[in-house]
Formats: sequence, C-alpha cells, structure tokens
Amino acid sequence: MSLHPGLVGRRVVVRRQIPGEFGPSGGPALTDIRGILESWGPVAITVRPDDADPVEVPLADIVAGKQIPPRPPR
Repeated sequence: MSLHPGLVGRRVVVRRQIPGEFGPSGGPALTDIRGILESWGPVAITVRPDDADPVEVPLADIVAGKQIPPRPPR
C-alpha cells in the first residue's frame, strides 16, 4: 500500500472492503474513494471525496491506495 500519513492534504484514491458484503466472484465487495486525504489516525483515515462529505475509512478495511493527480478543471 503506498498510502502513508505524509499524504495528508493530497488527492488520493483508496480501495476498501465493504464489511459484510460480497462481490460477484464471492470475495469481499470493494469500492473506491477519490478525494483529499484529510487525516490519518491510529485506526482510521478521513477522505473528503470531490463534492461530498468526508468519509472515515478504518485502516483494516483498506486494500490499496495511492496519490493521484489533482482533479482536472471543469
């Protein structure tokens, strides 16, 4: 995982498991969140998606993540 606390304030994409749900292959259901990494705590991170309220993601649910380029202008 290339996410780390040094990315707070940067735009990231985070792939996370959806607890208790299963995907089409029978494995865990996954979803992506793109936005600004607002905080990094001992058990969770907070990501503010583009034009949405912040989302708290438990570190245990994160499958992958990385920094991405700034949002393109509209």
